[in-house]
Amino acid sequence: MAFTFDWYGEFLDRLRSHGYRFRGYHEPLESGDLVLRHDVDWSPRRALRTARMEAERGVEATYFFLLTSPFYNVQHKPNREIVSRLEELGHDVGLHFSTHQYWNDEPPEEDLVDRVRAEQRILAEVASDPVSAVSFHRPPEWIFRRSFRSFESTYEERFFTDVAYRGDSNQRWRDEPPLADGFPDRMQVLTHPGLWGEEDASFVERLSALEDSTLGRTRRFMEEQFVEKKYNIDEFCDFGEFEASGRVAVSRRQR
Repeated sequence: MAFTFDWYGEFLDRLRSHGYRFRGYHEPLESGDLVLRHDVDWSPRRALRTARMEAERGVEATYFFLLTSPFYNVQHKPNREIVSRLEELGHDVGLHFSTHQYWNDEPPEEDLVDRVRAEQRILAEVASDPVSAVSFHRPPEWIFRRSFRSFESTYEERFFTDVAYRGDSNQRWRDEPPLADGFPDRMQVLTHPGLWGEEDASFVERLSALEDSTLGRTRRFMEEQFVEKKYNIDEFCDFGEFEASGRVAVSRRQR
């Protein structure tokens, strides 16, 4: 399979044609339900692209943002704008949390909850209505199948082992391409928007290209903001090919 936006669009169409109901993490998953998740490790701009593709099809997803990523700062104005547009398109926004930023081994649950809540407060300054659900970045073994009192985890049994799970981590689908063995009764699907593009590319090629584009924007920002003393942050909100013209109206999930 190709990791292209065209393939992803066809994948969404197959899910819709089967009649799946797209749900959020605050809802119980029943027969015929699907929860669609995106971990935004690298590229908020590509997240906006997939978000518009979904909204055009009436599909709702949850986008999890990594506050500790070296690739992007969620409080930088262009990224705040992306988060806002994702919510306008009807999608949910949640926290992508990296335990590796704080601990090498399993911490006391109280410490983990405190750190998660601290990052959720930061995210709440950017998103108008962030969900309580948390997606753990490169989750250690002690995260899997574990539930927390203070928030939902995307790796709880009800989302991970009690239903079919399909993910594209490292540009490899678990076990087989999704839907190769038919349509599961209930399912969680995970994709990483940074892995997808107009044309197919390997994982290393995709990462290298995103690194170049990110560094290019950073160099431009440094030159214009600190050398030329310009104040053109709005120009960095021009998302070019990653945004279609016009707005797509989608109903928000009932909370």
